[in-house]
Amino acid sequence: MSEIIKELPITYQSPTMAPFCKDEEKYNVVDEMVREFKKIKDQKIKIDNQEIKEIITVNGVRFSFEDGSWGLIRASSNKPSLVVVTESPTSDERKLNIFRFIDKTLMKTGKIGEYDQKI
Repeated sequence: MSEIIKELPITYQSPTMAPFCKDEEKYNVVDEMVREFKKIKDQKIKIDNQEIKEIITVNGVRFSFEDGSWGLIRASSNKPSLVVVTESPTSDERKLNIFRFIDKTLMKTGKIGEYDQKI
């Protein structure tokens, strides 16, 4: 089993982070993030020196990059918060930079409170 695990690619994933967002606002904030990340992709704005390659908007917004790194923002289904996750097969630093960009973008809404945890 350990040999099989050794063959798996290394990835750097954040914990699931949950910034507070009122129940009556969280879905609107997610919709705003969908629009914002589509605009970022269309304008070819780089995040950690990479352009967004793909955006998936099923249950939130998940954007990915050419190197396989990605970020996710969605509304929590059972508490007044959002869910934020980032991952990179490239580096821990890239994972962190994607999170910093997401956090900065969320804070601009003025509707985000404290996180349950951060990286």
